[in-house]
Amino acid sequence: MKRKYKALMLDLDGTLILNQKGGLPSIAVTKAITKAKKHVHICLATSRPYIYVKNILDHLSLNGYSTINGGSQIINSTTRDFVWEQPMDQEDIAILSEILTKEGISFWFTNDNANIYPPFQSIPKRVFQIYIGHDFTNPQADSLIAKISHLPNIAAHKVPSWNKGFFCITITHAKATKQHGVFEVAKLLGFKTHDMIGVGDGYNDFPLLMSCGLKIAMGNAVPELKEIADYVAPTVENDGIVDIINKFIL
Repeated sequence: MKRKYKALMLDLDGTLILNQKGGLPSIAVTKAITKAKKHVHICLATSRPYIYVKNILDHLSLNGYSTINGGSQIINSTTRDFVWEQPMDQEDIAILSEILTKEGISFWFTNDNANIYPPFQSIPKRVFQIYIGHDFTNPQADSLIAKISHLPNIAAHKVPSWNKGFFCITITHAKATKQHGVFEVAKLLGFKTHDMIGVGDGYNDFPLLMSCGLKIAMGNAVPELKEIADYVAPTVENDGIVDIINKFIL
């Protein structure tokens, strides 16, 4: 007999959709999610800000809460109300801006509804995420993260670039990761995190998977994520989400 899970927490790029700008779930995945919504809450957990999630929410008409901006905001997927948030500290933003500028690395800020690109006239009052959209190799990304790791109130994660084989970096408040998103969504829905399934493919999905009762890595996931997973699904190209829904929900 299948265990009855109550929520499915899905990473977006490389998990629910192909890792590319403007993509939507395949027809097969869309149909599977429509069926799954009758049994569980379907929630997103993504580093994208709302402006780049809206089309996915419109397409799927989800019934749960979604963690966006790397875990720094949670929205009601139906009403689109922001129900929880944790912006970055202004002092950390100033320090990070100075470090990245000295390194000659381009970056931008995300706030409630937009990306804020350079040149910056001043530091915005509300910043939820710093996004470093440079194409790093894995060692280069690790090196930069090490340079900023002395800041105790930030969390930095590698995310797959839209250029295959490279990585970008996201920075949020230390209390605003996908793990915190899972905890807050569980509170909002009124059940325990072990009743949730977490699905992802990237390094920034470690906090997501480690917080959920069932940890699933996509077939295209980084090797380290597969190692901690309870189950490895087919790749995003092969509609792995359909397999997950059929195996664990329907």
